[in-house]
Amino acid sequence: MQTSNPPMDSAGPDVAPGLSQDALYQEASRRHGRDVARFVAGYEREPSRRQELLQEVHLALWQSFAVFRGQCSLRTWVYRIAHNTGATHIQRSLRAVDRDHVVLEDIEDTAAGDESLARTERRLDLERVFALIHRLGPLDREVMLLYLEDLDAAGIGEVTGLSASNVATKVHRIKKLLALQLGARGSEA
Repeated sequence: MQTSNPPMDSAGPDVAPGLSQDALYQEASRRHGRDVARFVAGYEREPSRRQELLQEVHLALWQSFAVFRGQCSLRTWVYRIAHNTGATHIQRSLRAVDRDHVVLEDIEDTAAGDESLARTERRLDLERVFALIHRLGPLDREVMLLYLEDLDAAGIGEVTGLSASNVATKVHRIKKLLALQLGARGSEA
């Protein structure tokens, strides 16, 4: 007779107990590395600073596994660390004087690109969405970025400390705001 493991609760541990800090980090990177990279893109527009933030998140993740005890899922832990590191990054950026400068190479890369019209329009739409998300307050921005990462209201609540109903309300309001602002900009073009 074969026994199966009970289904994992989304908030429960989902990695083998007793893994080393390095093994936990490697497993988290394997499972959620691409998600973290996408998530970080919501915090930082400039590619070089985005890469720097991604490195900060990975360092913070590795360091955090020294105290990880499996009281939540690996995914929740990874997003909590990414959230905290991203929030700190935003706070530091707000104090920086040279926030909106563009690197010359980035302008050249953009100008040299030979994209189709549909791809360009999609990229512009995404840029508008991210520009609007960047204008949101830190908590609202975090909620929306987690929503875009396909976390449900309960999962977002675990990361941010908000109730699931509060998260759902925020997501609904932000989506409505984004739709209105994107619609208004679309009619200007």
